[in-house]
Amino acid sequence: MSTRDKRILIVIDILLFILVIYPVFQGGVIGGYDPGFHMGRIKTLASNIASGHFPNPIGFEYLDKLGYGVGFFYGNFLLYPFAILHLLGLSTYAAYILFLAFFVIMCIVGINVATQKLFQNSWTTFFSAPIYLSSYYFISLIYIRAAAGELVALAIIPWVLLSVFKMVQGETKYWIMFGISFSLLLVSHILSFLIVVVTALLILIMNLVPIFKNVKIFFSFIKGTALFLGLSAVFLLPFVEQYTVQSYNSTAVDGYGNYLIIVYSIWMKNHVFDPAQFISTNGQFLTYLLLFAILYYVFKLIWKRGHISKNKIIPQSLIIIILFASLIVSPDLLQFAVKVCKPLVLLQVITRLNVMILPLLTFLAANALGEIVHNWGKFRLPVVGVFMIALAVITVMNPIKQNMQQVKARPQHIPVGSISMGEYEPKDFMNFMIKNNFQVNPKLLETTQDIDITANNHHEAIIKVNNIKGSKTLMLPRLYYKGYQVTTKYAGKTVTKPAIKKNGLVSTKLPNNFKSGTLKVTYRNTTASKVGWFITITTLLIMLCRWILKVPRKIGPIKSV
Repeated sequence: MSTRDKRILIVIDILLFILVIYPVFQGGVIGGYDPGFHMGRIKTLASNIASGHFPNPIGFEYLDKLGYGVGFFYGNFLLYPFAILHLLGLSTYAAYILFLAFFVIMCIVGINVATQKLFQNSWTTFFSAPIYLSSYYFISLIYIRAAAGELVALAIIPWVLLSVFKMVQGETKYWIMFGISFSLLLVSHILSFLIVVVTALLILIMNLVPIFKNVKIFFSFIKGTALFLGLSAVFLLPFVEQYTVQSYNSTAVDGYGNYLIIVYSIWMKNHVFDPAQFISTNGQFLTYLLLFAILYYVFKLIWKRGHISKNKIIPQSLIIIILFASLIVSPDLLQFAVKVCKPLVLLQVITRLNVMILPLLTFLAANALGEIVHNWGKFRLPVVGVFMIALAVITVMNPIKQNMQQVKARPQHIPVGSISMGEYEPKDFMNFMIKNNFQVNPKLLETTQDIDITANNHHEAIIKVNNIKGSKTLMLPRLYYKGYQVTTKYAGKTVTKPAIKKNGLVSTKLPNNFKSGTLKVTYRNTTASKVGWFITITTLLIMLCRWILKVPRKIGPIKSV
């Protein structure tokens, strides 16, 4: 890309960023539980850091200081800069707004770089970010749904696609980008990660011949996967471990046990084919743009007898779009897919597939427009300018306006302690909460068990127990996650053992000869967590050494005097 083209791209990107982010300052974040959930993640992470509690997968302040292990399942890594800014004096709200702005910029940068590297056409790159960010789906991630995890995913996914497409083309050096981008995606949003894994497998299946013809390509994917596992071990091992010890509240079903992914699709009029949900998710303009791009490629293939794309990106992207979009437009097909692949219900709503449809749609549409405009000589820049103005008007009048109207209808205090839909609460604890009218807190544990909680902070909970005869199982003021320990001091003895669970809470069984004493609850890294830290740190050190050894030495020969 020439210097002139880079300047044009920077101007387009700056104007686009202002267009997308300005509604934030017009009341775009004034309610909803998702903003509070992510603000709470920033706030509790900052609080843990301030107290010296590290690593900190458990948010202490949640649930009346019973603690909430959101960090086991929803990685904190990319939140640290914003938590530190909060510690330095920035308000929780301001830190969250900065979080949104930063990742909107990263979405622009990611789609620009991926498009330029894949298609080597400045005009295609000019169109990429405006198309990517004008989607109803993208705008709703910031305003209506405030699904910040998916916003981060959309900043990372272009890098994943870039690395996968480049590697199957034989550019094996992209294995490092492959490993790093998949690792960042895993700690950003699990559901998006699973969607991208399926997508990457589909691309590999469509390229099996070149992969097995070129051993270097095959081994580049092996190395990339190994790098991903090494970098992710610190998160992945505790994540898997926590799921092995108990069941968690399922947000994939409604109160009647029906799969939400099916429930949300039954409103569609035609269960065989109804494009309404796809159009409402992406917007009419992008839907028409996708159809225009498909017609352009068909025309190019048939009438001009040319290849749609030398590197197969276009046809393979189109196949994946058709496959994923078919589940959105056909409830009957979706129900069949759920029967064949039950884990699909984890998505909760099938429109989540748009985290992959949108970047691939952007590739198709931007490349079609870029190829057309590329041959228009002196008219190229004016045409691009008119397109950008038209797209800006459409974006303001449609997705932004509609999202703002819906946001303004829900003004309310943002509950920073929100736990969203309680995805990571122990299932037994949720049942216990229902039985107690959602009033389970440390005070309830004191009054119902005749105990006295004398200290409760980030590091420990200390409970004084008097006049209890014989063995008894006590529930203590922490949600149960593996790693909690209980130290019992009584009759001159001190016994430390792993906590057990009861009603989803940390619990312990008192000794038979216990009469009075104190209990101390602390959290310690499990063996799996320690192994994860060791693997990740070792992987980082190996990558650092590799980089140092590859840095070119620019020191010339020493001249003799």
